[in-house]
Amino acid sequence: MTEHIDANLTHSFFYTTDFSARQEFLSAVRRALPELKPYDPKTPGTGYVKDLQTAERFLNFDLGGEPQVLRFFDEQYVPLPEDMAGTFLVMVTFFIATGVVSVSCHYDVHDRDTDELIMLRQSGEGRKHAFTVGSFSAADIAGRIAGALGLRSAPSLTGYLCEITTFGGYEKTDRLVEERANELYGLITGDEGYEFVPPEICTDRLRLSWGSRDYMRLFAFGQGFLFFNLIGSSSRERYLIRQEVYGNRAYGGVDDYFYMGSCPLTVNHGILFTVEFVLMLKTLVMDVVAFRGGYNSNRKASFYQRIRANRAFRRRIIVVLEKVEGIGISEMGELTAIIMDSQHIAPIVDRVKYLLELLDSDLELLYSARNNILITFLTVLGLAFALIQIIIALI
Repeated sequence: MTEHIDANLTHSFFYTTDFSARQEFLSAVRRALPELKPYDPKTPGTGYVKDLQTAERFLNFDLGGEPQVLRFFDEQYVPLPEDMAGTFLVMVTFFIATGVVSVSCHYDVHDRDTDELIMLRQSGEGRKHAFTVGSFSAADIAGRIAGALGLRSAPSLTGYLCEITTFGGYEKTDRLVEERANELYGLITGDEGYEFVPPEICTDRLRLSWGSRDYMRLFAFGQGFLFFNLIGSSSRERYLIRQEVYGNRAYGGVDDYFYMGSCPLTVNHGILFTVEFVLMLKTLVMDVVAFRGGYNSNRKASFYQRIRANRAFRRRIIVVLEKVEGIGISEMGELTAIIMDSQHIAPIVDRVKYLLELLDSDLELLYSARNNILITFLTVLGLAFALIQIIIALI
């Protein structure tokens, strides 16, 4: 069990909504949650706001026109010292193109050990923290915000991200994988029995990973993400020296991005942006799959009710597929591709497309059945008229 771990933890909750435009969501926030502080990527900020702006700018986010997402911060949750020595942040994000809303709670912990982090992983979103405004869990906070905005009571999807900035005396992530694979497995899954897990299972759970520097690597499994960013290591110090030499020679200075320290928002290396994007996408397609249960419950309804339900469900699927295809999945980078693989996005999208094919077939059968009934009715009606004419002629 490794001691002296510093980490940033994030619990995310994703909701599908009926919001279809930027201004509509802004109006809803101003009306229902006026205490939320809007984030402006163009107005210089401090602290975590500055970190977010620095990461967005360096990673070449398009800051010229209207933003693709709207972000707000709820700063009323100030932790009591006896509960938490660090920072607690609540961020609300609206993905304009898809109508998905996420509520994420971010906080940092220091000088913990492996078992303590696993306990935090297990208690997760339901663990209550003591704030100056009362005791709340991340789930409580997300539920309050979702309720105020008129969203469904339960999120469509939840996610967990753990960024570890200090892990004992380790300097590089390859040694972590070689020597502490079982602990890494326990951290990402929340399994306290990690010491007794066979090596092949640990290897499988850590299979999907990405890292472009020797002091950082992201592991993805299920809705859990474990990110090592050993910012205090000598390896990173040498990297900064290299950046200073190169940056001064090529650009006349070094970008602030390279000097970013530990940030509860986990924006270093763009990890937060990639994770929330993929989970937003999964929320969108999973909502269609989940909606199918309600659709199937209507299969014993009347003929016209089934026609209406089928057509409404078909429109819903087409809208979702158009949004997914409009995002341009084929153009994603390696990190996004790995996380999408961990979330099984492509098979879910294929399943949604298959649902559309089944629905089209079902509609054809319904229309054929209606036409057959109509033809039969007209045939019987024609025979009835012919019979009446014969009877009249005989009279």
